[in-house]
Amino acid sequence: MMVEVIAAVGGAMMTACFVSVGSISYRGRQSRDDLVRNTTAIELLTTKIDDMHDDMKEVFHRLKEVELAVAEIKPRR
Repeated sequence: MMVEVIAAVGGAMMTACFVSVGSISYRGRQSRDDLVRNTTAIELLTTKIDDMHDDMKEVFHRLKEVELAVAEIKPRR
């Protein structure tokens, strides 16, 4: 009878350990997936911000050219 109780307790403890390890492993995978997803999103945002910065430089360059052209056309008083 005592051997059966010890075997049952040992089996329960092993089951609890395996469940805990499985849970920790799942959370670790989930964290890695979240990290990859966030890193990808940040890289995409960085690329879009860089593109927007280049576009803004182009717009201001063109605006400066227009301003200079208007200044040449505008009559002096």
